[in-house]
Amino acid sequence: MSSTPKAPRPVFFEDAANDRLTAIITALAAEVAVLSERVHSLEAVLAEKAVLETGALDAFQPSAEQLAARRERHEAFNQRVFYVLEEELASLPPE
Repeated sequence: MSSTPKAPRPVFFEDAANDRLTAIITALAAEVAVLSERVHSLEAVLAEKAVLETGALDAFQPSAEQLAARRERHEAFNQRVFYVLEEELASLPPE
């Protein structure tokens, strides 16, 4: 997933590096908030329906296919979070 900013990024600090870090931290905070709500909802539904026994999630061992899917999700996550730095690197002149 690649997105293009529609407006210039806001400037909060004198040092642009601090603005980049702020953008990364904000993206991470948004991801964590969404995931936290989804996990809470999932746990509530599973408990309500008595689908899983206590401790089943802690004992879960993913298959090779599931691990590969996790790696893909992690890569997509990292691209979203570090997009700001990738954008800046792409704008640097070649050495």
